[in-house]
Amino acid sequence: MDAAETKNALELLAWRLETLSAVLDKAEEWAGQSGISLDDLAAARLAGDMHPLAWQVAGTCTQPLQFVAWGREADLPNEVPAVAGWSEARTMLANTIALLSAEVAAITPDAKRIVLEGMGVYLELPAQRYLDDWILPNLYFHLTTAYAILRMKGVPLGKADFMRHIGGDIRPLAAEPVS
Repeated sequence: MDAAETKNALELLAWRLETLSAVLDKAEEWAGQSGISLDDLAAARLAGDMHPLAWQVAGTCTQPLQFVAWGREADLPNEVPAVAGWSEARTMLANTIALLSAEVAAITPDAKRIVLEGMGVYLELPAQRYLDDWILPNLYFHLTTAYAILRMKGVPLGKADFMRHIGGDIRPLAAEPVS
């Protein structure tokens, strides 16, 4: 992956985090109008065996943070940091967006070794597969789960909120000429 490809990847990751931030903004507004505690929302789970919303936000942030660390030829453990409540989740999200905005595109290493300690296994992926097959699917999984938790709790979100990054490209169809 060269510097231009890395820069594009960082922009894409930042746009998706900005989508999550806008979804959380909408949830905050709804919670205020509905008298719902933000920390109750942060603790909500889609299913009993899944992590809560605050963890899903942290999980979404972890993917870009791991990508940046790898681009710097550093390493982050393959784990999501603990976050306690809405405020910590929002802070982590804001800090991650700021980091991506400030990051200088570096040439990323040729391959990434991902160790899954709990399973006693690892993966060795070339740079583009690391982004395409590890970082992005994990980011979308946690982003989608956070969105789904908020929908389940009643936040009035729609597909346009999830697809916010494409909104600026939507144009009206030209009127058909009258004959």
